[in-house]
Amino acid sequence: MNWPLNIDNFTKKDRQNVCDFILDKNNRLTQGSKVKEFEQKMSEFIGSKYSVFVSNGSAANSILASYNKDFNNKKYVVLPSTTWSTSCSPWIREGFIPIFVDISTEDFSIDKDSLISILQNYSNEISCIFPTSLIGYTPDIGFYKNISQKYGVEVMFDNCENTFGEYKNKNISSYFTSTTSTYFGHQLQSVEGGFIFTNKQEEYEKFLMYRNHGMARSLSAYNLKTESISNPQVDPFFDFNILGNNYRSSEINAVFGLMDLQRAEEYKFKRLELFNIFKNNLNKEKFYLPKTRENCLDINFCLPIICSSKEIKNKCLDFCKKNNIEYRPIISGFLGYQTAFKKFFDKKIDLYKNSIKLHDYGFYVGLFSKLEKEKIENLTEIFNNI
Repeated sequence: MNWPLNIDNFTKKDRQNVCDFILDKNNRLTQGSKVKEFEQKMSEFIGSKYSVFVSNGSAANSILASYNKDFNNKKYVVLPSTTWSTSCSPWIREGFIPIFVDISTEDFSIDKDSLISILQNYSNEISCIFPTSLIGYTPDIGFYKNISQKYGVEVMFDNCENTFGEYKNKNISSYFTSTTSTYFGHQLQSVEGGFIFTNKQEEYEKFLMYRNHGMARSLSAYNLKTESISNPQVDPFFDFNILGNNYRSSEINAVFGLMDLQRAEEYKFKRLELFNIFKNNLNKEKFYLPKTRENCLDINFCLPIICSSKEIKNKCLDFCKKNNIEYRPIISGFLGYQTAFKKFFDKKIDLYKNSIKLHDYGFYVGLFSKLEKEKIENLTEIFNNI
């Protein structure tokens, strides 16, 4: 079928525009005005006060972990047991003790009952709860708002696979400090890149410095005051206020991203249309998909094939291998099986039954706006008859 995980969104005209930009000697190529423009337009699109464009989604997560280490330094971080590796590793590298929680079959976010049980015992020691919008499913934002207020815990979101999802007709990244990815394989593309969104100016200022080596003058570039943090003992050009890193992106990535952002609404519509064909044609007895939840709009990252048995899964995978259909496991699968993470998991394996079920029975194939409807119809018919 020649079915890749994704294709890049850029036309020949787009590439010519980037070439023209590069060839103009008046244009800076490292981070500059185009990055600022991309940030401003992404803030408008998401509905957040502030956006910070960084080199990738993993860098965005790393900045959140560093911020929590420096300014909300409690003992634990709560993470889902199925997510991407760099949704977790930055927190562990910063010294947090991870509490891995099973996912929910309702939306593939953190299981609510398990999370509440942990909060009742550890809320005073938790620095952050960091759920993932796994493969584009929108978590119950109202639930997270309630527990954040009730237990006094910080909630931030990894929305790297869900740039477009909505809760109550607002983008999910507008509610909490969140990250997303604009990597080639994701919903909105800048080739490489990622974002942090926040509504808090204090966080915004710190994120700008974390991105640029921790330098105070990172604020001056955005017309923000530095008087309260300036160090008179050092040259203001190299005044390192916090322990930062180099997570900057480039003007080239921003130019790509600005062009792609103009097509965002088209991408949302096409993903919804194509996913609905998939959902409506898939045999519900052989395959599982989360149901539509109140107030939640899912803009799916992929087409998840979650089988009722390992036998069906193996037959589906065999078909994909023989017919040039690229596939992947549901992100990490169960992280407790992964070499780098297994030592952080509770030995009571039944605590993660939903994550293990997704690991054992699930995989995904690509979803992108130029995917032909006929391919989806053909694939679901073949899988339904396995």
